Amino acid sequence: MTSKDDDALAAPAYCHRRRELIAAGASVLTAMALGLPLAGCQQNPQLGRSQLILVSDAELEQMSNMAEQDIRRRTGVLRDPARQRRLEQMAGRLSAVEGAPKPTRGFRPELLADRSVNAFVLPNGYSGYHDGLWRFTNGDDGELALVMGHEMGHLTGRHAQERVSQQLALSIGAAVIGTAAGAAAGRQYSPAIGAALGLGVALGGSAFSRSHEYEADRLGLLYAARAGYDPNAGQRFWDRMEAQHGGGGAPSFLSTHPSYGDRRQRLAALVREDPAIVQAIRARRTG
Repeated sequence: MTSKDDDALAAPAYCHRRRELIAAGASVLTAMALGLPLAGCQQNPQLGRSQLILVSDAELEQMSNMAEQDIRRRTGVLRDPARQRRLEQMAGRLSAVEGAPKPTRGFRPELLADRSVNAFVLPNGYSGYHDGLWRFTNGDDGELALVMGHEMGHLTGRHAQERVSQQLALSIGAAVIGTAAGAAAGRQYSPAIGAALGLGVALGGSAFSRSHEYEADRLGLLYAARAGYDPNAGQRFWDRMEAQHGGGGAPSFLSTHPSYGDRRQRLAALVREDPAIVQAIRARRTG
């Protein structure tokens, strides 16, 4: 870590930034109460809507770096060069398509030694794929590509930034930001950081909202179709997920997600009706 990074993590600076964030949240609440335009709203062209963004990419990067280190230490990396290489090749293929996110350090998938059916992404581009997910999909390229595209969709959608900003605006996030800032200043990871980034109930918080999941589903399908993967793989994935987990006990990363049937139907409709996705499928078939 460079001296510049050390300066960025200095406690006084973070305390000052915390006051700024809390003040920003208070301003947003006041604007909402008075029906005024919200400051801090930014247009996301790939979502076709504006977003409330009160935290910087640099702040989310620092939180993500700590979360990444904790996950790799606690969960453990699965040493399987062949499968890891396939994940990296898939990431390269998906990252090359139009509209895919371009994190500063690249999109970095990693196979993790956990038997649960789970996957996640952090704003710094680190993305984890549990051994259980690989086994559930039987290593099917189409299904894995759809999951990976979905995680990329969260990056494009800036869902972690929006999540933290919304919490802050509702005065829920002040404690989260304060905890994250204090942890960063002391170079210690806290589960509150993972929760704020949308890592799910396994880390002490809820996952992304349903609207975020729908957006990530669409973007993931679009990226997979543009990369030439089977656009119907998602329907197979959710059929099998419903068969195995329909009675309850859903994986943690699906805990607040839409129902399996609903997602399958939405993906099927996107394959038939979404102009960008239909165009991508046709281009691949005729290319």
